[in-house]
Amino acid sequence: MRFCLCQGRLKLELCALRMGRDLQVILNGGAAHLGAVALAAPGGAAEAKLLVLPGHREDQLAWRMARRMADALSCTVCVSAGIHYENISKEEIAAVERLAETLTERCLAALATQHKDEAC
Repeated sequence: MRFCLCQGRLKLELCALRMGRDLQVILNGGAAHLGAVALAAPGGAAEAKLLVLPGHREDQLAWRMARRMADALSCTVCVSAGIHYENISKEEIAAVERLAETLTERCLAALATQHKDEAC
């Protein structure tokens, strides 16, 4: 499952892959890379783990996405994030956060629809 959103020079892509009942999510934009990984299970912040490379700032974004999706889907979710735009402004950072939130909600909606359509 793949989703993409653009705003000005910003373009974010979210890819989601089911792994059994769990979910692997990749979020990238600009010069794609691995900057942070968040792993969350449903049931609270104590059930989330975060890895971040020095100098990278995707950690809180990945953490929020993983928490939201794990709680909504009642499964374990791993979000790998890497977003890099040269000379990004504070306004653009806020836009990236909004785009990521929208992509997260679109993915959740698509997964809910997919789940209803699946035969047992």
